[in-house]
Amino acid sequence: MSVDYQNSNIFEVDYIYRIQTFEKYLENAVSSEEHYANYKTGLIPNIFYEHNIPVVLNLFRKEFFEVKAGVGRYEMENNNDFPMLKSFVNTERDLRKLLDESQLRDYTAFLEVSFDNQRLDAKAATVSRFFLSTPILESYIFQIEKTFGKGILD
Repeated sequence: MSVDYQNSNIFEVDYIYRIQTFEKYLENAVSSEEHYANYKTGLIPNIFYEHNIPVVLNLFRKEFFEVKAGVGRYEMENNNDFPMLKSFVNTERDLRKLLDESQLRDYTAFLEVSFDNQRLDAKAATVSRFFLSTPILESYIFQIEKTFGKGILD
């Protein structure tokens, strides 16, 4: 991945677009926590196994509620986007804790390919809006802790 996500301008464009993508999703008549969880899981088939699908679905449902609540409170809380950022990052961190070694390796490789090909492949572009590859996750953590303080995500 050749994009410098440590650059705060690129980071801000990425997370604003990510939040706008979620807002567009909410406008869809089928949007719900169940649809969202199944949709995200379906974007990366063959990586989640039967033994951890229920936990992964619950994690994505939780993310849906947190980001939706953040979108709803955004303007009332003086344009505070921290709850949404925290949810995106902690969902990704928690997901990586749930995956076994083989899944994590496959997941990491899949995300890297998706992010590298997002301009050429519609599915890869969609994956890049709903998941955070390792370099992007690390830059999100860096930028959030730089702005809000170390340990704020824990």
